[in-house]
Amino acid sequence: MRAASGSCRCGQSSARVHGRYVRKLRDVAVGGLGVVIELRIRRFRCENTACTAVTFAEQIVGLTTPHSRQTPLLRAVLTRIGLALAGRAGARLASAVGITVGKDTLLRLVRALPEPEVGEVEVLGVDDFAFRKGRHYGTVLIDMATHRPLHLYEGREGEDLAAWLRDHPEVKVICRDRSSGYAEGARIGAPQAEQVADRYHLWANLGQAVEKTVNGHRSRLAEPPSQPADTPDEPQVVQLPTELKIVTRLREQHAAAHELWQQGMSKAGIGRKLGLHQATVRKLVNAPSADDVVPKACSGRTSSTRMSATCTGAGTMASETPPSSTARFRNRATPEASWPSNVICGSTAPGADTHPIRGRSLRRSARSPHGS
Repeated sequence: MRAASGSCRCGQSSARVHGRYVRKLRDVAVGGLGVVIELRIRRFRCENTACTAVTFAEQIVGLTTPHSRQTPLLRAVLTRIGLALAGRAGARLASAVGITVGKDTLLRLVRALPEPEVGEVEVLGVDDFAFRKGRHYGTVLIDMATHRPLHLYEGREGEDLAAWLRDHPEVKVICRDRSSGYAEGARIGAPQAEQVADRYHLWANLGQAVEKTVNGHRSRLAEPPSQPADTPDEPQVVQLPTELKIVTRLREQHAAAHELWQQGMSKAGIGRKLGLHQATVRKLVNAPSADDVVPKACSGRTSSTRMSATCTGAGTMASETPPSSTARFRNRATPEASWPSNVICGSTAPGADTHPIRGRSLRRSARSPHGS
């Protein structure tokens, strides 16, 4: 049931209705959908002549607050999201649960939170931090029981620490770093407190002490015995190159073909048995070893090692680059990719200057004019 009167901010109650208006409040989402509450609010006229407010709007306890467009429940939810994820990330999470809010609104809700009461602090942590490393530093005071920051101030001087400790005489233990300023401030501000070092600085002190001791006795360490000059070095292990799959397959086919050939099977039967062409079977059977087949099969692959290797028979492998001294191709640029790198010139004597495809000489005849 609605009350008959309303209370102004000055404390005066009034029942004189000045007017009415519709107020819209956003509430928490239900089923992923946003909720808006519409209220018809009465505006009263304040009867206190000394009050600066001529009229005031009524407030519903637990639902409305002055100048707010959100319910207290929605405001509390957005404040928790802002504390956990801050601006942009909090706005994305709120949108996922059906609440449309901006990053600036979340940050404004976080800033509007009242400062928590410090209370009694028995164990105080004191350490410095950098606003800008190497230039601008500050000091942070932490409650070691709750691990909650209590106070921040600029600089690392002991006077500010002593002033804060005078307002908190309940401090019994001060956990600080090795700064002489903090030591003097703790002694002046809280002479009754015991000063101790934290875990990090204890490990830092221990590490520096060990390093200093080792450096002081480094000259006493014996030099390692030198290796005799006549001791032969261990030979390096030669890593064999990985064999290509085609080479492995040819070796297996060569062994299988010879085994069937020794059993009296014909070449046509071997081809049907192994699924190979008759010419391939003939080549495998006629080769005494698998090494006689491998170079011919690998000649189709471009490799610098195979380019320099000699082929079986009287011929040699053609050069990868076209002859540059020939007059026939002197005025025409021929790309290297157009010259085959694996042509076997079996009908030409070694060292002959021949065309790799046509097999005829590229030397211009002495009787033919230049450019013919």
